Amino acid sequence: MGDEKAQLTTIDQAELDKIIAKHEAFRMGRSNGARAQLAHYDLSRLSFAGHDLSHADFTGSVLYESNLEKTTLDYAQLYACDLRKANFRNASLQRADLRGACMRGATMAGADLTGADLREGAFATYDPEKGLSFISDGEAWTAGIGGVDMRGANLGNTKMSGAIATNSNFEDANLSKSLIIRGDLRGANLTNANLSGADLSQCELRDVTLRNANLTGALMDYSNLVNVDMGGALTDKPMGKTTDKLPLSLEEMIKVHQIWLKTNGADGQRLDLSGHDLRRAPSLRGADLTMLTAEKSIWYGLDLSYINLQASRLKESDFRNCNFSGADLRGSIFTQCNMVGAKFTKARLEPLLLENSHRTLRTSFKKANLRYSDFSMACCIDVDFIGADLSYSNFLGTDVTSANFAQANMHEVALRIAPK
Repeated sequence: MGDEKAQLTTIDQAELDKIIAKHEAFRMGRSNGARAQLAHYDLSRLSFAGHDLSHADFTGSVLYESNLEKTTLDYAQLYACDLRKANFRNASLQRADLRGACMRGATMAGADLTGADLREGAFATYDPEKGLSFISDGEAWTAGIGGVDMRGANLGNTKMSGAIATNSNFEDANLSKSLIIRGDLRGANLTNANLSGADLSQCELRDVTLRNANLTGALMDYSNLVNVDMGGALTDKPMGKTTDKLPLSLEEMIKVHQIWLKTNGADGQRLDLSGHDLRRAPSLRGADLTMLTAEKSIWYGLDLSYINLQASRLKESDFRNCNFSGADLRGSIFTQCNMVGAKFTKARLEPLLLENSHRTLRTSFKKANLRYSDFSMACCIDVDFIGADLSYSNFLGTDVTSANFAQANMHEVALRIAPK
C-alpha cells in the first residue's frame, strides 16, 4: 500500500453543489437523482454543510478544512480520507466507514458516530506533485496537526480498534460500548466522558485525563495506564452509600416519605438520600419525591422522566445524562450539580408557589454544569442560571421569561426568545 499513488479530481463549489443536489434527489427516490461518487477527489475547503450525503462514496479523498457541519453522512464511505481540520460539528456519521481516515485537528463536537468504524487502515495524504499516497499510520500522524476535537460527540457502539487519537479531546463524549482495543490515546482528554461498557484493552493510555469519566463496566486489560488522572471517575465500585444500607427498601422509604408529605410532617419521615449512589436503584420514573433531600448524591444516567421533585435540595449531585423529560422540578436546588447531557424536555422549572402563603421558591441551577443539556419546550420562567455552564445547550421553544443568566457560559447555546 505504501507505494500506491493516485491523482485527485478537483472541483469547485458550484460543481459540488450540483453533485449534492443530485445525491439528495437520489435519496428521495427521484428519477433525476444520482448517488455521489466522490472517491479520489480533492474537496479541500468546500462546504457540505446541512446536506444529506448518506451512503456517498468519498474513498481516498481529501477534505482538508472542509465544512461538514450538520451534514448527514450515515453509512458514507470515508475510508482512508484526509479529514484534517475538517468541521464535522453536529454532523451525523452513523455507521460511517472511517477506517484509516486521518482526522488530526478535525472538529467533531456534538457529532453522532454511533456504530461508525474507525479501525486501523491505510492513511491517505495528498501531495500536488506526487498525488494521493497511502502510508503508514505513524507517518500520517507525525505529519498531522493537533488532535481530533470530539467534545460532546456521540461515539456509542463505535469501532475504534487500533485508532490513533493522541492528544485528542473527548470531553463530555459518549463512548459507551465502543471497541477501542489497541488504541493509542496518549495525552487524550476524556473528562466527563461516558465509557461505560467500552473495551479499552491493550490501549496506550499514558498521560490521559479521565476525571469524572464513567468507567462502569469498562475493560482496560493489559492497557498502559501511566500518569492517568482518574479523579472522581465512576466505576463499578459504589461512590457512596448504597440503597441496600437504608433502614427499609427504597420503595418502602418512598412510601414513608409520601406519608410525611400528606400529613405535613406529623407522621412518616422525610427521605434523605444525601451521599448515596443511586445508579442501581429501582426505577424512579414518575415517582413522587417532593421535598427530597439528596445532596452530593449520584444519579448518573437514570430515567427520571415525569418525576415530582418540587422543593428538593440536590446540591452538588451528579445527574449527568439523566432524563428529566416532563418532570416537575419547581423550586428545587441544583446548585453546583454536574448535569452534562441531561434532558429537561417539557419539564416544569418555574417558581413553586407555597400553599397557604404568598412565598415562592425559585428553581436554581447556580454554578451547575449543564453542557449539552436539552431544555427544549421546558418552562424556565424565573430560573436561576447564575454562573452555570450552558455551553452547547438547547433552549429552543423554551419560556425563559425573567430567567437569570448572569455570568453563565452561553457558548453556542440554541436560544430563541419570542418577541413581546
